[in-house]
Amino acid sequence: MGFGMWVLFQIIEEPPFWLGMTVWFALMFSSVVIFNEGFLRKLKGQSDEEYIKELLSNGKAKKETYNVEAGIYFNDLGTGCAVHLLDIGNNKILCLYGQYLYDFEPIDDDPEQNQSRKFPTKQFSQIKRLKDNFILQLIPGSDVIEPIIVKEPKIKEFYKLNPKLIDGKIIENLSFKEALSIVQ
Repeated sequence: MGFGMWVLFQIIEEPPFWLGMTVWFALMFSSVVIFNEGFLRKLKGQSDEEYIKELLSNGKAKKETYNVEAGIYFNDLGTGCAVHLLDIGNNKILCLYGQYLYDFEPIDDDPEQNQSRKFPTKQFSQIKRLKDNFILQLIPGSDVIEPIIVKEPKIKEFYKLNPKLIDGKIIENLSFKEALSIVQ
C-alpha cells in the first residue's frame, strides 16, 4: 500500500487530498480482497462445506476425533468467548475457545430457537486447517455430556500454570481434577 502511495506522489508532486484518499481506499480494499480467502471464496460462490471438502482432499486440513470423559464450561468475560476444557484422558485437556461454541449451548428463552445442549459429547470430531491449526468445523456426536459450569472462572490462576486459552490446543500433564480446582 505504501508503494502505491509513493508512486502516486512520484507522478503528481502535490496530488489533491481527494485523489490521495481515493487511491488509499482503493489500495485498502484491494488488500482486503487479495488477503482474505473467505471473501474470495464467497465471490467464487464456494460454500464453506465445499471449501472444507477441498482442503481435506488436498491434504490441507485434517479431521481429528476425540473421546471426552468430562468437561468444564465457562465464559471468558474479558473476550466474551465460550471456553470448554475437555478431559480427553491421559492427563490431557483439550481447550476449545471461541464465540462459535455458543451455537451449541442450550437456548430456553426463545420459543422459535429453543434447543437443548449439543456439546460437549462423549465423542466428537473437528476439522482443522493445517497451515494455522484453525478449527474449520466442530462435529458433535450424539451423547451429550453435561459440563461442569463455572460462573466466575479464575482464569488468572489458570494462566499461572502457563497454558493459554487457545482454540484446539491440547494442554498436557494436567488432570481434569487439577484444571477444575484451579478454575473454580
